[in-house]
Amino acid sequence: MKDIVENRSHIGLGTKLRLARLAVQENGLLWTMQMGTYYLASGLAESVYSAAAARRTAKNLPGVNSARMNKLIWDSWDWNAKGEEWSISPEWKDSVIRTLLRPNVPEQGDVVEIGPGGGRWTEELIARCSKVTAIDISETCVRECRERFKDAANAEFIVGSGSDLKPIADESVDAVWSFDVFVHINKPEFRNYAREFARVLRPGGKGVLQHGAVGGEKGGWRSDVTTSDVAIFLTEAGLEVESQVTDWHDEGMEFKSGLYGDVVTTFRKPK
Repeated sequence: MKDIVENRSHIGLGTKLRLARLAVQENGLLWTMQMGTYYLASGLAESVYSAAAARRTAKNLPGVNSARMNKLIWDSWDWNAKGEEWSISPEWKDSVIRTLLRPNVPEQGDVVEIGPGGGRWTEELIARCSKVTAIDISETCVRECRERFKDAANAEFIVGSGSDLKPIADESVDAVWSFDVFVHINKPEFRNYAREFARVLRPGGKGVLQHGAVGGEKGGWRSDVTTSDVAIFLTEAGLEVESQVTDWHDEGMEFKSGLYGDVVTTFRKPK
């Protein structure tokens, strides 16, 4: 049904009526009314979302992506799935680790993870690195990770402000890693984080960020940040953008950077 809903603009009125009659014949009136309501409501929801997104842009509103809103949302989130609900597939997650994490996060290095959530990527970082400092705006996430990784002597979990890395000393880490976090961070906080990356990374240190591409136009409660914004913020901070990708090929398969046309940006602090 989701595909039919998304294809609504290409279906003529005559075809829609024939579909409705056939649905009644094969499924009964009640089911057809229920699905018809879903069809109409989804169209209305899409229009309302587009209008809200346009108003957010025009009025420079934070939407649901302010630091305070993010804290409230993620403190109340059900973390039983440990964040794996955002993994496109097991093969996708393995490929992210193989092609994005390992080439950019050095073995036995010191890494900062921003937004560990339920520890979806933290497990790999702990196994790989000498020191993992994971900072999350959500006290719930920090508590969950402290319990999950209580036996990991090389991991520290800190509640952060949602816009800085203040607990981290200058030029003290080899890599910065963050996935499924910066898709929800607006421009002012993102720009400040870029400055913080430049501050905490050692010369030659690298970073990997997954973020939105088109300012929330494709849904997914993405922030107002675009691909070009990210490049500008990092460059302004004195960092070098190495790549910005929406997909990649690995072991004969194509993988996407995220669920809503997202991007993965890798960058480096010059030596």
